[in-house]
This record gives sequence, structure tokens and C-alpha cells, in this order.
Amino acid sequence: MQRGEAPLRAPVVLADTAPFSLGELAVDPAMRAVRYADGETERLEPRVMEVLIALHRADGMVVSRDDLLAACWRGLVVGDDAIQRVVQRLRKVAGKAGSFRIDTISKAGYSLVDLSAKAEGVRGDAPSLAVLPFANRSGLAVDESFALGMAEDLVHALTQGVNVRVIASSATVRFRIKPITDYPATGQRLGVRYFLGGNVRQAGESLQVTAELIEAASGAIVWSQRFERHLDEFAALQGDLVTEVAAVLGATIYKLEMDRALRKPANLTAWECTARALAAIREYDAESLMRSISESQRAVEIAPDYGFARAIHAQTIAGAYFSLSPPDDEREREIQNHIDRAFALDPDHAGSLAAIATASAYIGRPADGLPRAQRAIRLRPGHGLAHYAAGVNSLLLGDEHAALGHFGDFLKVEPESHLHYITHAWRGISCARRKDHDGARAAFDDAFSLYPGQFIALLVLTCIEQHEGRSDVAARHLSTARELEPTATLVLLKARIGRFFAGSPLRDDMQRALENLWPMVTNAP
Repeated sequence: MQRGEAPLRAPVVLADTAPFSLGELAVDPAMRAVRYADGETERLEPRVMEVLIALHRADGMVVSRDDLLAACWRGLVVGDDAIQRVVQRLRKVAGKAGSFRIDTISKAGYSLVDLSAKAEGVRGDAPSLAVLPFANRSGLAVDESFALGMAEDLVHALTQGVNVRVIASSATVRFRIKPITDYPATGQRLGVRYFLGGNVRQAGESLQVTAELIEAASGAIVWSQRFERHLDEFAALQGDLVTEVAAVLGATIYKLEMDRALRKPANLTAWECTARALAAIREYDAESLMRSISESQRAVEIAPDYGFARAIHAQTIAGAYFSLSPPDDEREREIQNHIDRAFALDPDHAGSLAAIATASAYIGRPADGLPRAQRAIRLRPGHGLAHYAAGVNSLLLGDEHAALGHFGDFLKVEPESHLHYITHAWRGISCARRKDHDGARAAFDDAFSLYPGQFIALLVLTCIEQHEGRSDVAARHLSTARELEPTATLVLLKARIGRFFAGSPLRDDMQRALENLWPMVTNAP
């Protein structure tokens, strides 16, 4: 099952769907009724109401024909004209209400656009989560205490990151006695997008914790994982498990939200645009970097005074400059202006601090970036980008040992992050700066396993092999890098090496190795 498929295809049950509104249009699913602003009430055919609910609960994402058939026709085979008739009926309701519209997305499906969204909601925010009490499946008294503490500790652990907002456990403690039967209605009451539930049980010599992430709008399980520890480790068991569950869950939710944001064709919040900006660098090439800048610029246009959006924009343009441009003082000043504006707007937000700290490193100002990355870690120890920023800034200040520690922390606190391939590349650079070439090769292999087109790793490997006298191996690496980037010049590649080895006594040697090899690969005179 693909992520996002189950929630969109979950069957719509009118009797179990809580009333909702689209601006001044009140929708009562159980009664199949809509009430307009002037008080007029209209009853809809069951299938029409079901499609309205399916589109509404998708929260702006595209709902395909197959999604609608599964959710509203229960898999019954019908022609496209049947769906189109229902959509046309809903468009008449939309025209009368004036608070929403239904867009047809060519070759994809349909999307409901809520035209009533309030201006203050354009910023958006990280998704909200309610942690439910964990059940004790083994029935043992010792496990009862563990289960009781699990939810409370998870609430605390999840607040250490920035990818999800967690409501207080006092709002969910009552569900221990009376479990939730209507997730959509309860989700609306609590104002959350997800629920986290689970159970604890002993199995032989092990203690197992099963966690399930449930989407509130549909009640569908969108993620489930079992965590296990040997009973001999019981003294440290709970803390370790909580840390592991929170790390995996936080990264998983953010990946789900990235996919959700990428599927929304319109009505995006600024936060969703920042998610799209970071999602764009699942691949690290010129096209992806430009797409990332475009999305972050869109976030700034939606909410000009939103510090986090400004910070992500500073990070994206700095990242593109670092990787794609030769030194340019004017460009660096422009990026610094974005950094200064973001910091002035939101100086105490861990996500903003981490993003602008990364941007500072990319324009060669690690002395500015490291203190802000360290503050972000103090504010939110579970925020992976803060550790990444601290690693890059430490490295460029010449502290390779500290950098490797921060990169390791990032891999630990966000084990499912799509940015691991970049982090492994920086680990390789850290090892190369320490003359640990075997360690560098191992780290670059990790980067290649996640993203074979990793030109950063190829470039540094080129310099390592040429420096060690293996010109044939170095030439193969450089040739592959040039195939990935046929327009890259020697000036740009030397600039990259200069940035990777800033402050290192190896910098000149590495640049010279690249310069000596260049004519062999390009046939230049």
C-alpha cells in the first residue's frame, strides 16, 4: 500500500461522519443536508454527499477516479460519466454557496478548494498529533506501569522536534477508559490531524511496543511499526524505546506531510510550501535546487512576515549558491539579507535558527552559523536540521570531530529523513579533511547507496584518488561527475573544493589535484 492511498480510499460512511462547514455552508452528512448562509436547506443524494465528504477530507489533495470509486462506490465499476454527473451536481452547490470550488486536475482527478480559508491561516503550521494511552496487552502489573508512562513520555519526546505539534496528554487520558470510536469527529473536536496509539506486551524474553499512526479524517492506519527490547535491558528500556519511537514517528509524519503538500494543487499554506521546498531536494541537482528555491519563494509571497518561511528561503538559495555558483560577494550579501530578515522575524524558533545557520555555513560564515545551530539544539534537541547545521558549521570552522558527532546525531534523531544522503556526503568530507580516506570512502558509499548521482562525493573522491597517485581511478570519478553535470567548469569545481576544505591545510593540495587531472578528462590543452 502506498502512503496516502488508504486515507483517500477509505469508505465514506455518512452516519459516522461528523458535520463540518465550508465557510458559511453547513454540511450535515448523516442527514445528507447542506444549509446555505441564507438559511435555505437542501438535501443531497447519498452518492453526492459521499463524494463531497471524500473531497473535503482530502484537505486539498487530488482525489483520483479510483480513489472516488473505492470511497464512494465501494469498488463498483461505473463509467466516468457517473462521476462527472456527481461532480457537476456538487459544482451547482458550490456556485450557490460561494465558499468552495471543485477543480478538475487533468489526468489526475479532482480537488476541493476551500475559498473560505481565513487570511491568518495562510502561514499554516506543522501537523498536530494526539498521543493516545497505550494498552497493556500482557496484563502484567509491571507492563501496566510501562504502558501508562509511555504516552506521557512520548508527548515530551515529540515536543523536542519541530515536525509535529503535540497536544497535552490531559486531553486524551479519558480515552483509556472509553476508546475512540469516531476518529473524524474526535479529530475535529481536538483539532488534530493524527492520532498515535499502540500497545505493550511481553513476548518470551522480549518486551514489544507496537505503535500505530492513524489519520483523523479517515480513521485509516497510515503507519505501523513494532519496537522490541530484551527484558534484561528493562532498566533503560523505556527511555530508549521512547527516543526511538519519537525519532521514527517525527520523520515519518514529516514525510507524509511532504507527500500531502506535493499533492495539493492549490490553496497551499506557507508551511506547506516550505515542506515542498525541502522535498524538492530528495535529489540534489540543479533542477531540484531551482525547484526548491521556487517553492520557498512561494512561501515568502504567501506570508511575507513568516520568519520560518524566510529562513527556509535563505537556506534554499544559499544551498544553490554553494553548489552551483562560483564566489560572488554580491550574491552572498543578498543571502545574508535574507538571513538577517528571517532572524529579526523569529529569533527563537528552532526551525528558523537551524535553517539560517545552514545558510550561514553555505556562504562561508560558520562563525555566525554555529551559535545559532547550537541554540536551535538547546531549544529542540530532536530537530535533525539543527544537528546538520551544527555539523556543517563545525566542519568549516575546522572541528571535524565535533562535526562527525553532530552528523551522527542527525542520523539518530531523524532516522527516516530524506536528507541522509547529503549528511553522509558531509561525513565523507569530514573524514577526508582528517586524512581518513578509508572512512571517507565508506561514508561516500553510504551516500551513493541512497543517491547514486551524488556529485559532491564524486568530486571529493576524485581529489583523494589523484592526491594518492591513482590517476586512472580519479579520472573515472571525474568523468562520471562531468556526465552528471556536463556544464560544470573547472572554476566551479575548484570553488566547491575550496568550500568543502575551507580552513583546512589540505585545501590547496585538493584543488591542485583537481586542476592537474582536468586536462586528462577534458582533453583541454
